[in-house]
Amino acid sequence: EQPSLFAGGALDASTTWMADAIDAYPTTLPALSASHLLDGCGHWIQQERPTEVNRMLTDWLATLQD
Repeated sequence: EQPSLFAGGALDASTTWMADAIDAYPTTLPALSASHLLDGCGHWIQQERPTEVNRMLTDWLATLQD
């Protein structure tokens, strides 16, 4: 039950061929606590929208308990 966060770019080609897997993440990753597909982003979301990705990560990390 490892806490997990999914983040990807909506324009990343893998979100098309992995759409079924991504849709199943709430079932296949029982500790998934957040999922984000960033509109207008490709594969390198941390390069394309660094401020938003950093905020997403720090907000998610803040929800984790020691």
